[in-house]
Amino acid sequence: MRIYNRLMLYLALAFSAVNSVLAFAGQKDVQVYFILDLMAYLIITLLYVYLNPRARGALTAVNAVFFTGFGVIVVLKIINILKP
Repeated sequence: MRIYNRLMLYLALAFSAVNSVLAFAGQKDVQVYFILDLMAYLIITLLYVYLNPRARGALTAVNAVFFTGFGVIVVLKIINILKP
């Protein structure tokens, strides 16, 4: 099995495990799902530093999308806190 395929397999297993645990716990906030999936994604992709440059570039693009989503969630939470 190639390293990139193994990365995708581990990401799918991690996302399935995290989302199943959250659903079983009764979590209904989508932001919690997104943030915990983001944490799992970042931890697992940090373990795979030996990818070829093309695959690394694709992961960098995905990182940017996730970081943008995280930024939007943070801004929305700050707006809710500061709103009188």
